Amino acid sequence: MDIAALSTMSSQMNIASQASILVLKQAMDTSAQQADGLMQLMNVAAASISPPNLGNNIDISI
Repeated sequence: MDIAALSTMSSQMNIASQASILVLKQAMDTSAQQADGLMQLMNVAAASISPPNLGNNIDISI
């Protein structure tokens, strides 16, 4: 191989790895946003499902 072909191949590999890194960063950002949304949804759902006064007292008669 000549030096021009090696240089071109190296440049293409560099661009490909930079593109894959950017895609992975976007995927990580999307996952973080989805996790934040899920946590907010769980906090809202937990507050509406179980009021704090339920389950504190048990009436038992034998």
